[in-house]
Amino acid sequence: MATTSRGPAGVHAAFRGFRAVCAKAGVDLDKLSPQIVRRMKLLAETTETVKDCQRAAEVAQDMFRYYEKQKPAQRFSELDQRTVVIGSLFSDIGKTGPAQADADGQRLIAEMFAVERVQNEKMSVNDFFTTYFADDAAQRIQRFRALGLDPAISMREFWNMHSAWTLHIIQSDGIPPEAVAAAATHHLLENVNPDSIVAHDGRFTRFFGANERVDRPEKLVILLDKYDAARRRAGRTHEQAITWLRALIAKNARFGRDQEFFTLIEDLDIVMKGREALGRTR
Repeated sequence: MATTSRGPAGVHAAFRGFRAVCAKAGVDLDKLSPQIVRRMKLLAETTETVKDCQRAAEVAQDMFRYYEKQKPAQRFSELDQRTVVIGSLFSDIGKTGPAQADADGQRLIAEMFAVERVQNEKMSVNDFFTTYFADDAAQRIQRFRALGLDPAISMREFWNMHSAWTLHIIQSDGIPPEAVAAAATHHLLENVNPDSIVAHDGRFTRFFGANERVDRPEKLVILLDKYDAARRRAGRTHEQAITWLRALIAKNARFGRDQEFFTLIEDLDIVMKGREALGRTR
């Protein structure tokens, strides 16, 4: 199966907006570790991930403006705003593979994540390669093993690994520690808790700056990621996506009665309707 490859001009276009949003959030990409920039450029070349992350960060900015105008007493602090935006921008950098992966390994993993709407999440990585990369499946399986990964695992297990990889990649490379925690916990609804950084009471088990526990910023990062996936990858309408989000939270063992989550969904509903009224569909 052919994978997405935009070429130099396409990568530049996809990355330009991402760089601008980073700058607005106070992150100078040129001052970060070069490996972070290389990995994000790889995602811009091979997947829709960079656009997804940028879109989530832009919606977050609209959420902040909504709170400033409509709920000033509950507005997001400057630190919380940076946490949400930067956390959203880098949450999926783990889709380039383990922190120790070389350039070839990073490309292999990125190309795997570029294949969307895989129907059977229980299929093994072996079967995934055979199905979607039939021409060089054996070689890709070998490269996968070279990363220390077992191709017998299911695709769901593979997909769930990227949160931990995100944590390991950005935890010491210039990203604010509060945003590191927000990025790493963006699949907490699926009980993906990389390195067990979230305790049963919601507190972080490691130091992440002023970020002591899973709170409103982390919840917003989670919802923005889920909403965007529901719209773009699952093809849901806005109304369907909001209904799906409410149901997703309601059935979650940890957050099913978390009113803060439901309030954020209500506000996201309002903000997105406003964006659509202005012709900004997502």
